[in-house]
Amino acid sequence: MPKELTPLEKLQLLVPGYRGYKAKDLMRQDDFLVRQATIMKLETAINNLANSESQIVRSQPFSPLLRNIEDTISEIRTLIGMLNSTQGGGAGIYARYKIHTEQLDEIYKNDLQMVSIADQILTLSNFPDQISQIRTLLATLKAVLLNRAKLFLPPEVR
Repeated sequence: MPKELTPLEKLQLLVPGYRGYKAKDLMRQDDFLVRQATIMKLETAINNLANSESQIVRSQPFSPLLRNIEDTISEIRTLIGMLNSTQGGGAGIYARYKIHTEQLDEIYKNDLQMVSIADQILTLSNFPDQISQIRTLLATLKAVLLNRAKLFLPPEVR
C-alpha cells in the first residue's frame, strides 16, 4: 500500500530542483525556486485570461465580464510584485537564529499551499466564467504570502 507523500516530497515533485532548505546556503535558492514556480503559474494564468478577454471582446464588447477579468489580472500582477519583492529565504535573518525542524515543516506546508493555489488559479484561468473562484483563491494566496514572510522570522518576532 503506497504511503501518502509528505509536504516536502510533494513540493519536490511540483518544483524541479527544490531541495527543501536542507543547508543554510541553499535556503535562498529553494525559496527562489518556490517563488519562481508560483510566479510562472500566475503569469500563465494572466496570459490565459488575456486570451479569453480578447475572445469576449470580439463577440460581446460591452460584457461586464471584461471588467472582472481586468481587475483579476491586476490582482494577479500585484501578487507577482509581492512575490518578486519578498526578501528571499530569510536572508539576513537566518544568520541570527536557527530554524528548527518543526519550523521547516511549517515552511514546507506553506510553500506547498502557495504552489498548489497558484496551480488551481492556473487551471481556472482557462474558464473566464470562474473569475469569482479565481479571486477567492487570490485572496487566499495573498494571506499565504503574508504568513510565509512571518515564517522566516524568529518566533518571538512573529
